[in-house]
Amino acid sequence: MYRARSVFKWLTCVTTLIIVLATTCESSLQEDEEKLGRDYAAEIEKRVKLVSGEQAERVARIGKDLAEIARNIEVPARYGSSEVSKFNYEFKVIEDKDVNAFSLPGGRIYVNSGLLDLITSDDELAGVLAHEIAHAAHHHMIALLRKQSNVDKYVALVAIAGILSNMRGRDLNNILMGAQMIRIGKLNTYTQEAEKDADRTAVAYMVRSKYNPEGLLSFMRKLEEKHQENPTLPLGIYQTHPAPYRRVAFIAQAMQEEGIKVNMREMTDMACARSVPADDEGNAYRVVINKKVIFEPAPLNSGVSSKDRSDQIAKRINEALDAKITSRDIRSDPTGTALLARDTEIIRIEPEDAPNPDAARALLHKARAALEYAIWADWLCNRCTNPQEPKPKE
Repeated sequence: MYRARSVFKWLTCVTTLIIVLATTCESSLQEDEEKLGRDYAAEIEKRVKLVSGEQAERVARIGKDLAEIARNIEVPARYGSSEVSKFNYEFKVIEDKDVNAFSLPGGRIYVNSGLLDLITSDDELAGVLAHEIAHAAHHHMIALLRKQSNVDKYVALVAIAGILSNMRGRDLNNILMGAQMIRIGKLNTYTQEAEKDADRTAVAYMVRSKYNPEGLLSFMRKLEEKHQENPTLPLGIYQTHPAPYRRVAFIAQAMQEEGIKVNMREMTDMACARSVPADDEGNAYRVVINKKVIFEPAPLNSGVSSKDRSDQIAKRINEALDAKITSRDIRSDPTGTALLARDTEIIRIEPEDAPNPDAARALLHKARAALEYAIWADWLCNRCTNPQEPKPKE
């Protein structure tokens, strides 16, 4: 019973603290937000090594260009607040191999040297910085603190109710576990909404700057490729963000909303057929979709090269995807040597491709499976970029 009273007392204190935090966040003015950022920054800089010199100067120069836009232009927020604050934005580089960047309240922004190692253009760096500036400009940290306080109050109250009802330890643990899972799920949703808003706002800032918004897309695609090549690559905060291909799709949608023409399938690379060399000599070519091999056509005895065949197949696949085919539209012809989409031939297996009918059927089966994947990916990208996605309920 003494232990129950102790836990009750602790949870009551925690609940009170959370309520105070929530109230403070709701009444925060710009000065309070800046002070919170300074306090966080002081603690962070005790534990990290800051980088000076050319790298830091480049980050500060590009960051200040974009920060000036954020200080003077209101972009409607889909998460947080659209209220424009004249923050004195600061940009610093941390010596750390993790691919990471983060923003503190009040406009203090940090970029890891590991992220800068992946950057190959000012446009890519501008994309990252615009994203972090958007977090500060739309007051995402304050909004997240407020949401977290509401969720934590729920967890604390569940625990208090269990103690007051003299609930057995095992039952109380089960309830607390369920409450904690709800907490994690809700906060993850809030974080993803903040990321989407930051990506969308970053595009809005970039179209008003001298930097190309495609730099943000380029960096996200590069991050996905690097991670596929080396799954152990430290991704820092990006491990908890929405999947890169989803972010690429959402960013491309944001660019379209800003009047920038974007080929969604090509930009996302999830459902765009390409003809690429299959060997160092460049004699053999293959058709790929997001690194998944659809078909590798052989050169024909009639003189048609592997490249010509590959180019034509990629063109036909993209035309079929543009026509919004579904998996039910894909079938083999009666001979089992051609793949059709709504009765239009996409791929034909020639004698030069396969030594016998069984090998031809195997190639066609592989091509069909890969094409069905592309159709699914195309649908997924379109669904993920729906601008009318509902906001999470508070």
